[in-house]
Formats: sequence, structure tokens, C-alpha cells
Amino acid sequence: MLSTRIGIGVYDEAWFDYRLTLFSAITVPSMMAQSSQDFIWQLVVDKRMPPRARARFDEIMKPVENARIIEVEFKTDFRKVIVKSAKAYAAEQDAEYVLSSRLDDDDALHVKAFERLQTETERFFAESEHEYAAFSLNVGCMWLPSHARGYTRYHDSHSLGLSLLEPVDAARSVYGYPHRELKQRVTPRGAYVRGIDGNQLWWLYAAHTIADSDKGDGKRHGHILNHQHGYSVDEKLIEQFGLVPEQVARLREVTEPTPRRATKFLSLRARDTEKEIKELRTKLRKGPGRLQRVHLRRKLARLERVRVRAGSRIVE
Repeated sequence: MLSTRIGIGVYDEAWFDYRLTLFSAITVPSMMAQSSQDFIWQLVVDKRMPPRARARFDEIMKPVENARIIEVEFKTDFRKVIVKSAKAYAAEQDAEYVLSSRLDDDDALHVKAFERLQTETERFFAESEHEYAAFSLNVGCMWLPSHARGYTRYHDSHSLGLSLLEPVDAARSVYGYPHRELKQRVTPRGAYVRGIDGNQLWWLYAAHTIADSDKGDGKRHGHILNHQHGYSVDEKLIEQFGLVPEQVARLREVTEPTPRRATKFLSLRARDTEKEIKELRTKLRKGPGRLQRVHLRRKLARLERVRVRAGSRIVE
């Protein structure tokens, strides 16, 4: 199962305007073009996604037959719901193992990526006696959609396409570990670890102003544009990822939004506030006295406003 977060905790329509443009031009075509469609794509969204953004998202997803859209209230619900969904699907298929994979909502995988991951899974079952397996797609292209420039990068635990095979009963999902530490975490328990190398570009990592990193991807912009081994991301390259050249070309015409402040770890904003809200709700369920109940509800309302503000007015 492939899992992707779509702006959980974000309530800024302008942020979604650009993010969904990338999603529709890069991520969705890449998944629809996979040579093997034998996977479920779990897309986890905020149940309070801004209405215009939600309508556009739903329209984008109409042709994707193997998609499951899951609504959550909090960012911290993400891993819990994808594990629950994966276990439910495994039960439907009477499967003892589940393969979970990562992909962000602005990136792409080579059209044969899932076919290769499934081949590696079959190899694991044929050759290994271990209970767990970790697979990584180690070589890909860092690129600027706004300039159609990129360079080739090696990363042995890159998040794009990183996958974990686990027994269903003990499944934590690939998101149960920081992607840079996944292999180190599962190796001591006797995991089968497979890095897929060679000269094949397996992923396209899109750098842009509202990426979830230091100051967007400002530093990466210059690095990619001026890389001594950089190259043009042309039609021949993007077609390996199932992208439509005309859609990608239009990305060069779209103005990237300007963040109001650093977007570093956007996915972690308001996490502590979410924790407080959940704790207060637990206290309310225990049936406190009237005065305490009034106090808790007022505090909850204030924290809800704080949480929404953290995900609003992210870009100019």
C-alpha cells in the first residue's frame, strides 16, 4: 500500500492552489502510469480541507481507480489510520504480510517502480527466512519544475518509494520510522535490506518554495540550478515517470508562492497543540464537574483557534 499526506493541518487556499497544481501534474500521472497497478493508494486528507481545495482535489482524483481517500482531524492521526487501513485490506485479501510505501504529494516515481518493488518482494519470500524487509530506490533526480533543471542524486534511505514489508499482525508501516533511519532501525531485528541501485532514475524530487524543509527549498534551488553535473529535465526523462510534457511545461509558467515564514517541518506545526487538545477531550469524556467542564471547553476552543492559525496564511 502506498500512502500520501495531502496538506493535513493546512487551511490556506493559496497554499493548496500551488500544491495541488504540482500534485495533479506530477504525482497523479506518475501513479496512474505505473506498469503494475496492483497496489492501493491511500491519500490522507484533513476533514476540514478548505472547500475550494477539496473540490479540486476530488476532481483530480476521479480517474484514479485504486485510490482510497481517508479523512482525519489531526496530523498525529496519520500513521494510525494508514496502519488500520492496511491491516483491514490485508484481512480482505487474507494476506499475512503487508508492503507499505511512502510518497509525497509533489513527487513522482519511475513507471516501473511498483513492478520492481513487487519483484523484490517475491525475491525476499523466495530467498530469505527473515520476517521483515526494507526496500529503497536509491537513485533519482532532484529537479526544479519551475526551471526544468535537475541533477542525479544517490540516497540510500530517500523517502520516495521507501518501502517496508511486515507481518500484518505487527505492522507499524514505513511511516513508523524516520525515513533516514528506517534501515538502521529494522536491521537489528534481522530484516532483509535491499537497496535498488544501478543507473536507473527511480524518483523525481520536486524542489519549490513551499516544500516541507528549511525555507521552502530555497537552498536547493541554487544548488540544482548551478550543479556542475546538472541537466535539462526534458520530455524523454519525464515520460519515464508517466508525466505529460504539456502539463510539466505549464509548471514553468506558474508563479511559485512566497511563504510568509519558513516552511521547515510544516508537517509538524501545531503538533503540541494537537496533543493538548486530545488530552483535554479525554478529561471531558471523564465527566468533570460543571465549572471544570466550562473551563475545559473554553480552553479547547482557544487551542482549536491556535491550531487553525498555525495552518493558515502560510503563503502570500
